[in-house]
Amino acid sequence: MPELPEVEVLVRHLAPLLKNKAIRDVQVRRLKVISPTPEHELVQALRGAKFTGVSRRGKYLLFTLRPPAKRQPLVLVGHLGMTGRIYLLPKNAILPKHAAVVMNLGRHQLIYEDTRYFGRLTLDQTALAKLGPEPLGSVFTPDYLATALKRSSQPIKIKMLDQKLVAGVGNIYASEALFRAGISPRLAAREN
Repeated sequence: MPELPEVEVLVRHLAPLLKNKAIRDVQVRRLKVISPTPEHELVQALRGAKFTGVSRRGKYLLFTLRPPAKRQPLVLVGHLGMTGRIYLLPKNAILPKHAAVVMNLGRHQLIYEDTRYFGRLTLDQTALAKLGPEPLGSVFTPDYLATALKRSSQPIKIKMLDQKLVAGVGNIYASEALFRAGISPRLAAREN
């Protein structure tokens, strides 16, 4: 599963490539990945829209678009799940077997591919509202962490994976942080 740093690298790679590119058409090949957004709603919202930015919140990719004839920007939310990938291919390239969403950008296609279909590419932003602070943000302080952990009897590693506590921390980074701190992953969170 891609971790937060891999998602950040992808954001930095895609941002300049997509800047001001217009979506000419959208092909949804796997409805599950756009859920709960209906296909017709996604296609209608994206057709003709221009990418104005790509950012990250936790492990979510946020594609900001400017729809034609609308002043209000649109945010397309992507999550790679366990096996997802987002990349550009030349317009006439053969589509990969697991291409779930394909956006025609003219000379290129933006491909959202997901072998296991655990990821998402949707207009639904409800998952973002449930995220805690960013691990490198100013809100995530030792005091914040101590307060958040002091009442929990869950094992510390399980608690660290809770995206409401801190956005984007995955298994690898939780394990590494606990190892470096000399804390057993099984110890109750409130005992640290």
